[in-house]
Amino acid sequence: MPSLANGLLLRAARPQDRDAVAALLTDAHAHPDGTPGAAVGRWQRDYFDRGHPTVGFSEMMVVEEEATGALVSCLLMVPQTWCYAGIPFGVSTVELAATSPRYRRRGLMTRQLEVLQQGSARRGDLVQALSDILFFGDGSDYRPVLTQRAGRGGYTSELPQAADEPVRLRRAVVGDIPFLIEVDSHLRERVLVSCLRDAAQWRHELTGRSPDSMVCDDIMVVEARSGPVGYVVLGYGGIPSYPIPSWLPGFPCPEPVVSVAEFELLPGTPWPEVAPSVLRQLTSTGRSDPTGYLLWLGVTHPAYDVLADLLTRRPQQIGWFLRVPDTGAFLSRIAPALERRLTGTAAQAYTGDLLLHLYYYGLCLSFESGRLAGVRPWAGHSRRGADASLPEQMLLQLVFGHAGWDELAVAFPDCRMQTRTGRLLIPRLFAQQPSHIWPLI
Repeated sequence: MPSLANGLLLRAARPQDRDAVAALLTDAHAHPDGTPGAAVGRWQRDYFDRGHPTVGFSEMMVVEEEATGALVSCLLMVPQTWCYAGIPFGVSTVELAATSPRYRRRGLMTRQLEVLQQGSARRGDLVQALSDILFFGDGSDYRPVLTQRAGRGGYTSELPQAADEPVRLRRAVVGDIPFLIEVDSHLRERVLVSCLRDAAQWRHELTGRSPDSMVCDDIMVVEARSGPVGYVVLGYGGIPSYPIPSWLPGFPCPEPVVSVAEFELLPGTPWPEVAPSVLRQLTSTGRSDPTGYLLWLGVTHPAYDVLADLLTRRPQQIGWFLRVPDTGAFLSRIAPALERRLTGTAAQAYTGDLLLHLYYYGLCLSFESGRLAGVRPWAGHSRRGADASLPEQMLLQLVFGHAGWDELAVAFPDCRMQTRTGRLLIPRLFAQQPSHIWPLI
């Protein structure tokens, strides 16, 4: 690993760095009143103490002051697999960034990120993702492309009451993993992009975190008389969740609430009966009963439809910032999904090129009888010769279903549809669709 300026060394973490890295994170993520961010430090210690199915020391970077051996900055990437319309692809998410105050604004985060991105590329990842651009500044090539966290909430007192509960809740155990995988697979029928988990990763969710970790999520199985019918994941510390302070933007709940990160049921299970029952039980625990609940289940969800006007809280949405180093390679990866979208439309047997001018470069998508035969750079790209012109960020928002063409064209005048070919293909290839990503961390 390279030496940096002013006596600093960039290197991968080592087992003996455990306490120093945790202390760095605890201090850097202290609350505005100075209270140490102990839950963040515990999150980091669990990587050292309990292991992780995809994270090793090569995914943990630190910057060391060579003269003293002190660690002054750290950063982590978590390899995982996301799914696009049934097609898996590699992603690495950025987590646990921290730099000592006197070493900030020296580009240490950027240097660590560069090394981690190189490792991500060697693994074959097509995307890197982070949930907060704050630590990396405007110079990074991460762009807001997907909704990271969207939710709705209500109050316990307004939930409909019932004499008998149709389901009960119990903590999930390792023996439930095959069932959890089965239920989770049905999420992908409803959303465009989601995170895949194998058995080892589900085991980590159940056993791999300390109770006082910031990312310790309680997983509950929903059981009817006939057997298990679904699961619920509780975020932000379980019941009640950590108080969400007023200084954190987008979270209007300073009081303890129940925060639900995931809620899935088997097909055929009646949401109108089950959703209120689950929330009644979660908010009546006998220990500091929360007065409300927040459902962080994405932009759309069956529970929203059932609870309807009871969901009076609408937190601000937060976005994923994605880096897609090779947009053409990603489009090639998801080609089967794009081809399915043309089936049964006026473009189903289209043969020809779709030329996209992205201002700094161009792409040519070549179709043969409705099949995406290839994606290649368009060397002579120009606005006049293109079927459509738009910035790369807007193309990625189209590809990931965050917005449709009509919505983008109204908001961004540099999105221009220029030919009949563009009007035929683009709205059919890239329709707006919800995504919901519960990332592996």
